[in-house]
Amino acid sequence: MRIRRLDLTRYGKFTDHTIDFGERTKDTPDLHIVYGPNEAGKSTALAGVLDLLFGIEMRSPYGFLHSHPSMRLGAALDLTTGEREIVRIKRPQNSLLDADDQPISEAVLRGDLGGIDRESYRTMFSLDDDTLEAGGESILASEGDLGELLFSASAGLADLSHRLGDLRTEADSFYKKRARSGELGELKSQLDALKDERTKIDTLASRYAQLVGARENASSRYEETIAVRGRIQSRIDEIQRLLAALPRLTILRAVREKLAPLASLPEAPSGMVEELATLQKDEIELATRSRSATENIDELASDLEKESVDDVALRLADCASRLPNLRARHLTAAKDIPERRLQIREADAAITGILRRIGREDEADPARLVLGTSVVGSLRELIESRSGVTSSRQSAEGEVSSARRRLDEAREKLDAAGRGTGTTSYTDASVAGLATALATLRADDHDVRLRLADRALTSHQETLSTRLRGLTPWIGDPLQLLDMAVPDKFTVERWKADLSTARKTVERHQQEVERLASDQKHLTAELDALEAVAGVITDYEAGTVRAAREQAWAEHRRKLDKSTADVFEDTLRRDDLATNARFVHVNELARLHQGLQAAAVLGSDISRAEEFLEAAKTHFQSLNDEIAEAFLRIAPGFQGDTSPERLETWLGSRALALEALSTVRAAERDRDAAKADGAAVCDRLKAALAVAGVSQDPNASFEALAALAQAFVDRASEIKQLLRDLEDRQRQFADRERILEGATADDQRWTSEWTVACSASWLGDQGTRSVAEVREILSAIGDLGSFIEKKSALADRVTKMERDQADFTAEVVRLADGLSIAAPQSASLDLATVIENRIREAETARDRRLVKEQAIQIAKERQRDLADAIAIHERRKGELLQFFGVSSLQDISVVLQQLERRAALGDEADSAAADIMNAVGSPTLDEAERSLENTDRVALETEAAELKGRFQDQDQRSRELFTEHSKAADAVSAIGDDDAAARIEERRRTVSLEIEEKAVRYLKLRIGAAAAEQALRLYRDRHRSSMMAQASKAFHTISRGNYRGLATQPDRDTEMLVAVSADGGSKIASALSKGTRFQLYLALRVAGYHEFASSHRPVPFLADDIMETFDDFRAEEAFRLFTGMANVGQVVYFTHHQHLCDLARKVCPSVTIHELPQTTTSLYLVENSRQVA
Repeated sequence: MRIRRLDLTRYGKFTDHTIDFGERTKDTPDLHIVYGPNEAGKSTALAGVLDLLFGIEMRSPYGFLHSHPSMRLGAALDLTTGEREIVRIKRPQNSLLDADDQPISEAVLRGDLGGIDRESYRTMFSLDDDTLEAGGESILASEGDLGELLFSASAGLADLSHRLGDLRTEADSFYKKRARSGELGELKSQLDALKDERTKIDTLASRYAQLVGARENASSRYEETIAVRGRIQSRIDEIQRLLAALPRLTILRAVREKLAPLASLPEAPSGMVEELATLQKDEIELATRSRSATENIDELASDLEKESVDDVALRLADCASRLPNLRARHLTAAKDIPERRLQIREADAAITGILRRIGREDEADPARLVLGTSVVGSLRELIESRSGVTSSRQSAEGEVSSARRRLDEAREKLDAAGRGTGTTSYTDASVAGLATALATLRADDHDVRLRLADRALTSHQETLSTRLRGLTPWIGDPLQLLDMAVPDKFTVERWKADLSTARKTVERHQQEVERLASDQKHLTAELDALEAVAGVITDYEAGTVRAAREQAWAEHRRKLDKSTADVFEDTLRRDDLATNARFVHVNELARLHQGLQAAAVLGSDISRAEEFLEAAKTHFQSLNDEIAEAFLRIAPGFQGDTSPERLETWLGSRALALEALSTVRAAERDRDAAKADGAAVCDRLKAALAVAGVSQDPNASFEALAALAQAFVDRASEIKQLLRDLEDRQRQFADRERILEGATADDQRWTSEWTVACSASWLGDQGTRSVAEVREILSAIGDLGSFIEKKSALADRVTKMERDQADFTAEVVRLADGLSIAAPQSASLDLATVIENRIREAETARDRRLVKEQAIQIAKERQRDLADAIAIHERRKGELLQFFGVSSLQDISVVLQQLERRAALGDEADSAAADIMNAVGSPTLDEAERSLENTDRVALETEAAELKGRFQDQDQRSRELFTEHSKAADAVSAIGDDDAAARIEERRRTVSLEIEEKAVRYLKLRIGAAAAEQALRLYRDRHRSSMMAQASKAFHTISRGNYRGLATQPDRDTEMLVAVSADGGSKIASALSKGTRFQLYLALRVAGYHEFASSHRPVPFLADDIMETFDDFRAEEAFRLFTGMANVGQVVYFTHHQHLCDLARKVCPSVTIHELPQTTTSLYLVENSRQVA
């Protein structure tokens, strides 16, 4: 993939911007520098590339100028399918469009991107200062691990390593050997806790019934005691209320006596107290305000009579309003007229000086000398063009002379080169044929391929010999390996699996036989011990004794004598003893019987196990014989290790040997093909030389033929170039002569136009003037018209100012006559001041009189309002005096105080009555009073004392019963009569299922991580050599030789990356300085890019000002690395440093530099220079 053009249509700060990278030039590095000052949009452009390829992010930070729905990017891309125009807009779906704004599939880009996503692209192919620093820190974090460092820049494998680490951490969090904590341990603890909890609450039904009965009994006794205590408390409360009501009855009767004298007073209206206070206050205030109003009106009327107004002056006030404007114009004229007259004299002097300069002092009408714009324009145009016409004619004459000299030189060179060509044919066909043959010869790489093929053949033959030696005991021709019949991989794997299974079967049966034999020995020892116990009679012994008894009995019945009786007695006694002994040792006897049965079964199991063991050994041996037979087919007479592992190793060595044999044969074919191609190219070159008529040695070498052909082509090119030069010189000479003729005609035409232009004005009165003379006249009369106009304008202005002075004087005299003021002959300004002062005084007196009249009117209106308020006050006062039957407002105040006293006593009587009725519990006060009159206070106090003692006893009893009831209820609650046990069992099963699921997840994580780690290790081993070489070379370059390269060093189960310095010292990667770690990370990224490009179509590599911490030398080497990458794919570097552009051009002269200005509308491609449109 390559970006031809990037369109930042509406993105970030850009609007309709384009960066044109152009087509790639063949055989030159595809390196581009995008230069611009700070905040010019370099980082925005880089982010635009990522958003173009992978979609604009949901919360893009580049939507600040253009709204998110209007954001738009575009590009012209070189893809595997050809050039393609694409557009990217901000949309959740179908955001990739074609040139016609029709949605297209993301697969158009993914195929050329190698399937990588945004984060992988940013990690692998997009560098900035932050990622470079993060890469340096990752070197520290990896502690030099080769795998992580080497592949962190390729295919996203470093992230895969971190993900595998996360998977291992997740698995360890569930279970880790010898770990004290873990999720599995916690779940098992939960199972144990649930088991204990169920055991605690799972109780028998009989026990539960007993506990419930105890709880109900305790509850009934407690409730009975509480009821008795409540009745006692109720009686105590009743006695206390009665005792408290007796004093309240005495208070009620005293209040009734106080209320009797106040019963005849009338009820005062609501708010009477506040209204009385307001009336008293208003009465005083209204009287005071009435006196003040009368006095104010009298005073204002006296002042009004003293004011007088000048009516004549007021009538002329409107006419006098023009005086200030006329006065200002009069003063301005008096000041400006002398200045204007002086300026008129200066203009006359300037006009006279101009006329003297042009020699027209006697001119009566100077305005006639002012030239029109058309005349002046024609003259100035001719003056300005004169120097060009003259210089063109002179230049044309010089160029004709130079062209004639160059033409003569070209003819001499061609004559000198044409001598000595002999019979050689320099025709275009012969030269073209020889040049084509020479180009084909040089383009052909058969000599390089021959050297590489010879070198590769030697190396591959050595590898083949080494690998053949690893095939012992087999010896023979390597070609025999191709036709050799060997077991396939699946057969070997089957043998390994079958052998492993058979070996385990033999071991299992062997262990079973040994276990059964051990059990048999143990059982035999146990039986022997039981038989040795005193008094234990076996069935056999008991049967023998019983048989002897029966025989003795039969003998005794037959003979019935003393001797048989004694024998029978003796045997009968022994039988009784045996029977008693068996009863006494019945347990031992039972164990003995069981042991004998077990011994019989065990003997059968041992026989069966030995048969299985023998069969397993036979099967194991047959498998070994089959594998040994395969070894004998490969190497007859082979003796030694015939294990499937040995066979698998040998087959692997055979595969490597076949691989080496294939590379040897391929190298031989490459060598033969290179030799054949070289011979064919030489034959074509000899044929082309013969056609061109060039003599040659038939035995000449390839290099000699090439040199001979190159000399012929160079000679022909030289002659052809000289002919082209001669034609160019002839054409140039003819062109210069035509130019001279045109310059001469232009000079004649100018002279004619000059004569006509001068004759069109007074300049032609004395014949045609020279250019210098006319130039000076035009310069002199340029200001003549302006001075004439200035003089006329000044004269007009003086006339108008004199008329303004006359108007002001006339107006002042007219006003003075109207006011009967004597007007002097001069001093009109002083008279105007007198007039204005008189009119101003008349207006002031008028204004004072109007103010006083308005004040009197307002005072009278206030007096009328005050009289209305006094009438309302007197009417309300009379109503209240009549209501209370008194003669003054002060008497009303006394009546109100008595009413307040009556209300307070009534409230106190009502409160006492309510307390009495509540205490006695009677619906009416009379009943309550009669009840209290019959109450004995002493008896009530005695009863209350007795009840308090009984209450304390019942309270103590209720506490004891409550404790007993609480314990019984707690015992029942602890057991529970619900489905708690079932719910605990359900939780236990849920935890068991969770353990099972997480155990399966644990196994999947362990097995999957192990498989992925093995695959990752194999991938790194396969690609490590090429990437190590690239990274080592890049690190050597960017460090300017301070480090010779990179090496590896084993460290436990990993390899450490080591930087080898120029003096032979070494440091692990994590021990390097910060700047050197940055350079190492850049070298690894360069190696990763080359590794990716070797197996995929290269993609653009982007870098944003990553050389901030680099000095100029290391920056130069970094650009050298970028140039190497640009030979493979497109590399774009964004910077705001001017000197980096110069360094890039120094390292790569063909670099293309693009400039981002602060404000721009378009951006053009610049080859080896900068240009801003």
